[in-house]
Amino acid sequence: MMNTILFDLDNTLYPERTYVESGFKEVSNYLSKKYNLNDDETYNIILDIFNEHGRGKTFNLLLDELDLNKQEDVLNLVYIYRYHFPNIKPYEDSLHVLSKLKVNFKLGLITDGRVFVQKRKVDALDIGKYFDTIIFTDLLGEKFWKPSQVPFQIALNNLDSNASESIYVGDDPYKDFKAPIELGMKTIQVTRDVDTGYWKDKGFNKYDAEISIKGLNDLLEFLEIE
Repeated sequence: MMNTILFDLDNTLYPERTYVESGFKEVSNYLSKKYNLNDDETYNIILDIFNEHGRGKTFNLLLDELDLNKQEDVLNLVYIYRYHFPNIKPYEDSLHVLSKLKVNFKLGLITDGRVFVQKRKVDALDIGKYFDTIIFTDLLGEKFWKPSQVPFQIALNNLDSNASESIYVGDDPYKDFKAPIELGMKTIQVTRDVDTGYWKDKGFNKYDAEISIKGLNDLLEFLEIE
């Protein structure tokens, strides 16, 4: 009998792209006010750079494009991006499903990423109230980020749960499912109908979840919850 469900955060309970866009908006607002630029145009330039080049050098390329690389410190833009309070919302099905599951299951959240960033996401989404334990893996050290088993073991211990009676729900086959599979948990991948652009090789082996669902409402159907 399953009694525990652990969830991933990014691209499982909300679309991570919206966090990126929220951070870019903060950066564009800052630059536009400081240098008297058009905010919408600046924001669109950031998006174009990100869409073409991906993560990494977005702000360096932006300052080159705006000819501000001598006036502005790129680390300041990184700070604004990372420490902003994000304008993000859960997927349409997330809160409904979490509220349903909370009645009959112990719920946990395991999320990678810098703890100050991930905590702001949880606060902005207003989802902390649904979980009996939240594991910010960054507090354990980066070597214990997924696919390490350690955060899963801690979550199960906090909930006094057995792996064999627990489910893990995530999206990324390159880091989400290795540990729960090894621990003997049931694994479910949320694929949704949109391409998040996030499922890519992160230097880990790919581990396929036991079950694939299109959205969290399918999780209720799988668990026979009305």
